[in-house]
Amino acid sequence: MFLSVAGLILLTVCMAVGFRMHSARQAAEKLVPESKESGSADLAPGQGEGWAVIGGVSPQVVGRVEIPSIGLVTPLLAGDDSTSLSEGAGHIPGTAYPGGLGTVGIAGHRDTHFRQLRKAARGMDVQLTDRIGTYHYRVSSTEIVTPDKASVLDIQSTPGLVLITCYPFSYIGKAPKRFVVHAELISVAPDDVKR
Repeated sequence: MFLSVAGLILLTVCMAVGFRMHSARQAAEKLVPESKESGSADLAPGQGEGWAVIGGVSPQVVGRVEIPSIGLVTPLLAGDDSTSLSEGAGHIPGTAYPGGLGTVGIAGHRDTHFRQLRKAARGMDVQLTDRIGTYHYRVSSTEIVTPDKASVLDIQSTPGLVLITCYPFSYIGKAPKRFVVHAELISVAPDDVKR
């Protein structure tokens, strides 16, 4: 009896998480078209204006993160607070914006939106889409670090991207380490989003 109830609770939780992920992905696809023919993108301000999390307001979708070769597609939200990370990946405040100088920092949960990140490997294409267009990055390395290693977000010699999630991926509870994917900007000019 106990196992039946526990199984039912676990199934309900999994369905709820799956529904939230599906809803967030649909929201990102509506706001950031997948192709130039998809229509216009109506997103929060990006680039020089910055993205802000407004207190008490739902997380603002500012773009989309994709690694096509592993099937990772998730909305990019302004901020890395718990509300943003429950809806998608979150832009880490104080880091660069897509296509800009510096390092773009993006965080996501290992058991939801960044689950596929465990398959990331050198040479993979990472696409960041915002209201300006799509920027392409190439994965240069991955590493496992302790949570206090903030130097992974340091500015490098070339504009870059850092994707961060908890590690190990199969850990139950609060994971003790972080899985970090480093990528370098390969297209300075974005693929245009049709307006």
